[in-house]
Amino acid sequence: MAKDSPKADFSHIYNRRDPRQFFKELQSLDYQVPHHALPFLQAAVEWLSRDGDEKPPKVLDICCSYGVNAALLRYEISFAALVDHSSSASRQPAAEEQIASDVRYFSSLPKRYDISIAGLDVAQNAVQYAVGTGLLTAGYTENLEIEEMSPELQQELKEVRLLTCTGGVGYVGVDTFSRIMKAISNPKRVWVVAFVLRIFSYDEISILLSESGLVTEKIPDAVFCQRRFASSEEQQRAMATVRAKGLDPTGLEADGWYYAECFISRPDDEVQRYPLKEVIRIV
Repeated sequence: MAKDSPKADFSHIYNRRDPRQFFKELQSLDYQVPHHALPFLQAAVEWLSRDGDEKPPKVLDICCSYGVNAALLRYEISFAALVDHSSSASRQPAAEEQIASDVRYFSSLPKRYDISIAGLDVAQNAVQYAVGTGLLTAGYTENLEIEEMSPELQQELKEVRLLTCTGGVGYVGVDTFSRIMKAISNPKRVWVVAFVLRIFSYDEISILLSESGLVTEKIPDAVFCQRRFASSEEQQRAMATVRAKGLDPTGLEADGWYYAECFISRPDDEVQRYPLKEVIRIV
């Protein structure tokens, strides 16, 4: 997380062996951005599957955490149902039991997409959970903000077509995206779907992506609830940050919520041929 971020510190729930505490604490704040992101991720997957490939596009979920986006893409489950599942147990089994239970639970669900999803996050336990339960095809715990990636991750990224990041900007920035783009065999054909809190700028990342021939468009006239503020102090810090960016928090952060915007980056030729509203039908 950026040193000057106004966000509350939830690091104590980001790297546990299973996500029960993660969902419990964020549910109390009405955390919901994965729900809002899913239709956009689906639209991207379906559009990228139109080019005749037998398989859906390979995905890298940046700041994947416990594999929430992967669960929603891989299985026919809503975010609300995922949260309910994690918080509905009448007892508190050990992490090993919970993981085994989650493996059975996810394997019982119908598939949404039979898709390869790799995850990147510095939280080792969270990534191990997501891989162990089959949500992620592969997971990597490398900090690309400060170090070059491993040969294994380089190999993993070669055929990636879709990058997703639904809350990671602010934790990661242009250095991470730069290293990822350099590892992809054909970065000019990649799509990026990112949900970015209004307290953070996406400009540097957009400029970086443009160097690979990608055009970044913001979903017009739309903001998306992320979660409620954890305290009045967090709200005041967020409002001050938003105002410093020249934005108005009235009706948004001033009402007690973090809000995100959705940015979609596509190859320039596709942007010219296919307006965003034709590609993302929910716009």
